[in-house]
Amino acid sequence: MKITRETDYAMRIMLLLTCRKEHVEAKRIAEECDIPYRFALKILRKLVQAGLAKSYRGMNGGYTISKKKEITLLDVVEAIDGIMAINTCMENPDSCKESARCKIRRSLAEAQTVFADKLRSVSFLDLMEEEEKD
Repeated sequence: MKITRETDYAMRIMLLLTCRKEHVEAKRIAEECDIPYRFALKILRKLVQAGLAKSYRGMNGGYTISKKKEITLLDVVEAIDGIMAINTCMENPDSCKESARCKIRRSLAEAQTVFADKLRSVSFLDLMEEEEKD
């Protein structure tokens, strides 16, 4: 499984927003994260729709991180790519006749759980603290 480029960029954006106290303009986000501007706008829209970021219009406008909860890597993956599923049968068990008793599916389910738990355990506040130590 690969994390998409869009999700990778979204994670970079969220880390930047976590580290900033003030609103950050989309153009500046794109430049600092080395993301094409239009692609950054698309990602920011998804992050706002998911409630992970807030947008502000006007002269002092820009984007900030949502303070509703501690945001994790898994939150960003799901905001950009939807519910994490490492195989089609994990997303839709009806896609395979054997899914109820498939040993491969069980192993993939375990791997997916471990991966999701790891992503869920890493917050952007944790990453910000690590970055400050470096």
